Amino acid sequence: MSVSILRGIVALSAAGLISLFVAGTARAESGDRLLLESYQPVTHLDPVEQFRPASIQSFVADADLERLEAGSWMLVDAEPEPGELPGPGTGTWRLNQDSCSPTFTLGGLECYAEAGSQGDGASVVYGRVARPAGAIVLQYWYFYYDNTYSYEYPPSDFIWQAHEGDWEVVNIVLSEEEAPLYVGYSQHCLGQRRAWDLTERFGTHPVVHVGAGSHANYLSAGIHPINLACIPPGAIAFLRAHGLPLPVDRAFEDGEVAGPREAGGTFTHVRGIEDGHPTWVPFQGFWGELQYFHAPSPIGTVVLGTSPQGPAYHAVWSNPLGTLAGWPTG
Repeated sequence: MSVSILRGIVALSAAGLISLFVAGTARAESGDRLLLESYQPVTHLDPVEQFRPASIQSFVADADLERLEAGSWMLVDAEPEPGELPGPGTGTWRLNQDSCSPTFTLGGLECYAEAGSQGDGASVVYGRVARPAGAIVLQYWYFYYDNTYSYEYPPSDFIWQAHEGDWEVVNIVLSEEEAPLYVGYSQHCLGQRRAWDLTERFGTHPVVHVGAGSHANYLSAGIHPINLACIPPGAIAFLRAHGLPLPVDRAFEDGEVAGPREAGGTFTHVRGIEDGHPTWVPFQGFWGELQYFHAPSPIGTVVLGTSPQGPAYHAVWSNPLGTLAGWPTG
């Protein structure tokens, strides 16, 4: 057999293997999308909620990219692009929305609502399929332009907590055979689990009741106590000293309903994300400036921490089953 024929056979074999790999990848991606669309949650927003789950694009377009240098935040890019955000190991970064501040009255709620409404576009959820040993985990990551939780309802300037760029997640755990087992809804610093058979659903779509301002995800409508582990000790001490009840989340009916088309409300687009893709996923910085807590004198408005990091830096991303196991059942 001639060398040229051998080369041709090798070339054809290589091309065949590449075609099989590409076809297999395409089938896997198609299967993942089908799973994500089949179980896409239906979100019920509270009637006073001013933000819907949105694409990150509008927030990034309204933000300055800043880097922490010698204890101060320095402007690096006044017009950052989602696909050009810095990767891990390049410093400490944040996206700082440039026209509002959570130090404003009621955490800047009115300012952020106006800014966010200018370019929020379509309703969006970022979907991810994780495959830890023995299970499939569907994750639906919701991004909100701003988070302003008010102690009072409707919101007031009495007591509140606020930060920019809020990330929340709904998890659906399937068996390896793709049978739904249970759900896990994020709530503040923790979350809550429930067996699939006991979860409120619209067909195959779990129903999520979203807390006003905080965007905590609940398994039913109504008033929900907030886990004490997620409330700053200073806030608890202040409330108890003044004979005030501990804070709760409100997730009432009659607000915007969104999700798959068949749910009959706002259609929410599912956009796939995974490790390293799209290129904004590895961004390790904070999605907003500092977080603030406000209460009457003598507390005033004080720094509470930072805005959250993106999905890839949450424990439930890197260890979904282990993290969900630590969430209480409800």
